[in-house]
Amino acid sequence: MKYVAAISISIVSALLSGSAPAAPPAKVRARQCAAAFNETTSLRARVGAPSPEVLNAYRESGAKDVGPHRLTEAEWKTVDEAIAALPRLHRDVLQRHLRRISFVNASSGGGNALTSPAEPACGEALFDLTLRAGLLGESLTAFLNGKEAGLFKADGSGTTVQIEAGEMRAAPYILLHESTHIVDGVRGLSRRTDAAFRKDVWDAERSKALATRFAGNPVNAIAWRGGARLAIGDAANLYRGLRQTPFVSLYASVAPSEDFAELVAWQQLSARWHVPLRILVRRADGTTAFEYKPLQAPAVRARLASVSALLTKSN
Repeated sequence: MKYVAAISISIVSALLSGSAPAAPPAKVRARQCAAAFNETTSLRARVGAPSPEVLNAYRESGAKDVGPHRLTEAEWKTVDEAIAALPRLHRDVLQRHLRRISFVNASSGGGNALTSPAEPACGEALFDLTLRAGLLGESLTAFLNGKEAGLFKADGSGTTVQIEAGEMRAAPYILLHESTHIVDGVRGLSRRTDAAFRKDVWDAERSKALATRFAGNPVNAIAWRGGARLAIGDAANLYRGLRQTPFVSLYASVAPSEDFAELVAWQQLSARWHVPLRILVRRADGTTAFEYKPLQAPAVRARLASVSALLTKSN
């Protein structure tokens, strides 16, 4: 299994291609549905232990001390609030297509979330969603900084990168991002060639290739896209490159599905909770080398609006 660092470990491409298994005869299908999956069960009631395959996936991603996690009372509150905050479309799709939510104890740096396909029921695609339990105690700002740090290597320059996203917890963002992958897997929204958010951003023929106008942009060569880690002294140049694109974050440039998930998450965070997003690169002496606020960029705002319209249309 191929992993994408930081947020999603993997979504199986066969499910995102729109293919679905043939349905069994109606009587057999009805018995299977009753036995294997009940879509009327509350999302909260679907919290359960991760499968051995999921635990192995975390171990293979480099995480240490991997094992099942039992939620505390305070963590249950965080989970309940994050589920309740999901858009109606997401809750409706999860109600019909989410089989299990699991939490794992795992060291940071080996993947934070895994959205994986489960055995289909009644011809319907089903998914399991697994989160690193440590995320429930992190702020969004801390999470984003930990993730972004993986793109850089020390070079003695003293340069620092700070991502500022207010005081919000990481959990609502993570659940928004990951559940958008499930919505996308079911509805195929990021694969639609007529989707406005794809135009002049993604290559029409190659699934993860950026449009040709970004060929020389440093965003095209980040570690999440298969490049090498960048000397942190060059961070300002990288974020200048980001400013020349319509991506809301560097992680959005990984693939159309990640682009869509990032747009949905930040559209919701900014519109409903007014969460800010600022990228600040400082020199060794503390002076500002570069500052960028993606949510205020006209190209990003236009794409946030197009995604909002797409979600409304698909509701």
